[in-house]
Amino acid sequence: MLEIKGLNVFYGEVQALHDVDMFVGQDEIVSIIGANGAGKSSLMKTIMGENRPKSGEILLHGESLVGKHTHNIVKEGVIYIPEGRKIFYELSVKENIEMGAYSRKLTPKQLQEEMDYVLDIFPRLRERINQAGGTLSGGEQQMLAIARGLMGNPKLLMMDEPSLGLAPIIVDEVFDVIRTIREQKHIPIILVEQNAYMALSISQRTYVLELGYVTASGKSMDLIESEEIKKSYLGG
Repeated sequence: MLEIKGLNVFYGEVQALHDVDMFVGQDEIVSIIGANGAGKSSLMKTIMGENRPKSGEILLHGESLVGKHTHNIVKEGVIYIPEGRKIFYELSVKENIEMGAYSRKLTPKQLQEEMDYVLDIFPRLRERINQAGGTLSGGEQQMLAIARGLMGNPKLLMMDEPSLGLAPIIVDEVFDVIRTIREQKHIPIILVEQNAYMALSISQRTYVLELGYVTASGKSMDLIESEEIKKSYLGG
């Protein structure tokens, strides 16, 4: 589905990513864990075309994304839900969700059908459909950001810190939704998450980033039992 080979990214003279290799298979959740400054968001932004790598390849179904503009990457079905939600606070819930389909040519009937499906996943948003996005709670705003992303008909969904700033009970709800998306829509997901235990619990495979290097990778169920991972990321 997605393959990254030998990716090197710089900000000026500072190297953010070092020879990063990874892949995402169809119908799997792949988590990326690491401390602040590990390069997780840099990797997401590079995939989305916001950063231009100095070298390396990013292949979607064998076709290179390097050098393409972000809006064209979105049209190819790579959807990024950024850290901090980035919803439109003044727009209504309905308008925010509709914005997710801006790059698609849908008839009004098709748009409504897609929105109905998304609102079935997020019944709380249906109840608040005419409220301004900025009046929602943090958890509801995160759900709105995911709903908006789903309206883009993603072939690959990337989520950056979806649990950030949320109460534990709301985190559980958000991760239940992520499971539902994979199971119902069969969308491969890249999950960047500081809550390492939740990330490992929900994903099939995991990559560990440290200072821009992939220092460990493998099946999540194996990594969650690793003494080194427990010590560094799970408080064990």
